[in-house]
Amino acid sequence: MRNLLLSLVPLLLVVGCTELAEDSLDELEAEFLSEDVYDLMGIAFQTGENAFLGDAVSPADIIEDASPNNSWTVTYDLPAGFRLGLGAGVGRVRLSIVEDGQPLEFPLAFQWSTSDALDVKLIYELIYEGETIGGRATDVGFTATLTAVRLSTLEPFFVEYFIDGDCYLGATFCRLTTRVRAAGLPNELIDGFGDGAGEIDDPDVVDVFDLDIDFRGNGTYRAQGWVGCCAYFDEDFSLPR
Repeated sequence: MRNLLLSLVPLLLVVGCTELAEDSLDELEAEFLSEDVYDLMGIAFQTGENAFLGDAVSPADIIEDASPNNSWTVTYDLPAGFRLGLGAGVGRVRLSIVEDGQPLEFPLAFQWSTSDALDVKLIYELIYEGETIGGRATDVGFTATLTAVRLSTLEPFFVEYFIDGDCYLGATFCRLTTRVRAAGLPNELIDGFGDGAGEIDDPDVVDVFDLDIDFRGNGTYRAQGWVGCCAYFDEDFSLPR
């Protein structure tokens, strides 16, 4: 899609040169940043969702078992395949889980539905090479830290997600830190808490985008911020699902 848009640049410059947006970004640059934000947030939220749901792991995929020597962290490969939000690709995960202050010796055996803990901390470190919906190659390094609490074993967990990392979307470099609270999956976020910040350095855009994310309780978020010194980007998006 991006290659098609780039091929139309000369025509757009002729037709639209007097119709630039008030934020000083031309229409094509604004479209590129929209694509970047959409892909970046999709990857970040998918990292959080995979951390919550867990991966299907076979014994052959395990690179290193959890042990006292690695702080009870299991390392396993994600073999070649298609994964929603991450695209077709391969990856590696480091996973550790602490229940009520005690590290789990077998993190892969953890299930939210059977846990009798009141406090769970889960750290999910993902490295992944895949592709975006638009076909751009990705190189992802994200960590999702989940802190889940409840008052009793009869109640569901409320989860705070802290998702941090960076990635390449083709030639575009992105950095993101975001925090949300949810009653389960990260897109089921609780209104009134959470935001995000980062940067997007897209070579097809005039300058680096200083990204700010504001979440809303209606399943949307706003991405806004300065692009370089003088241009401004501001757009609403739906949460990845």
